[in-house]
Amino acid sequence: MPVLPETEIIAKARAGDVQAFRILVEKHQAFAYSLSYRFLGNASDAEDVTQECFIRLWKNLPRYRAEVKMTTWLYKIITNLCLDALKSSHHRQSKRSANLESAETGQGSTATDQGIIQEELRDAIVKMAERLTPKQKAVFILRDLEDLSMDEVEDVLSMSPGNIKSNLYYARVSMSNMLRKYYQEEKPL
Repeated sequence: MPVLPETEIIAKARAGDVQAFRILVEKHQAFAYSLSYRFLGNASDAEDVTQECFIRLWKNLPRYRAEVKMTTWLYKIITNLCLDALKSSHHRQSKRSANLESAETGQGSTATDQGIIQEELRDAIVKMAERLTPKQKAVFILRDLEDLSMDEVEDVLSMSPGNIKSNLYYARVSMSNMLRKYYQEEKPL
């Protein structure tokens, strides 16, 4: 079967073609999970948000506007779901359970030293981002970790450019301070 452009796949999915929708899900599933995990820091919650994202996409596909990139629309859906999840008591409960689980099991890894350092930094950033306000966290993840343009962040979050810049500034200052403190407290081997 020839590979169709995404616009045609979306058109078929909008018309109710389940196979076309499946292609969309397979194409964007890893992206949706990755973004959800960056927000929530928990695999189970990220899986739940990813699944809910595609349920909402299917239900709202008839409202999709072709001039908007599919990824921008998905960013908006995922970000809103993640912000809602962060507000819920369920997320706080599952995050505590996951922290206990990882503390009990330890972290055995056969990765190289550089890989371990990068993984440690990524984990530290995700944990530190938890301390940001929800708006700061959303702007920081979308702009700095996902590398979206200011216009895309504005579309996803429906925030003014001034609010985005302000939240991003304070998020970066907070992250910088937390990272500096984290590495100053660490003991050399």
